[in-house]
Amino acid sequence: MSAATDLIVRYYEAIERRDLEAVLATTHAQVRFEDFLDGGEVDGLAAARDFYRRMFEFAPDLDLITVESLPDGRVRTEFQSSIHSPSGHLWSDTRQAAIYTLADGLIQGVELLGPTS
Repeated sequence: MSAATDLIVRYYEAIERRDLEAVLATTHAQVRFEDFLDGGEVDGLAAARDFYRRMFEFAPDLDLITVESLPDGRVRTEFQSSIHSPSGHLWSDTRQAAIYTLADGLIQGVELLGPTS
């Protein structure tokens, strides 16, 4: 496994554990990506901390399916995203894709591609 794919696997494992500090340990200080929860943009570690804290409130299950290193150095993933209501009812169960931009061995950008077929 390459360093890039290992980083992404650690990132998904940290999300699955809801381990905010471990997620941030995989995140570049100058991270920047679209806030797909509330709109706008996540810019920097403080904003990333707030974003992941809000994301963990939804308690999504993100099961990593594939990790692929792209020729330009980015990493593409496919994952199953399941979100349940507080009472346990399934709200959403979707296979999604994302592309990660890396810098200095950390995640600097996330592009959510949306559902895959």
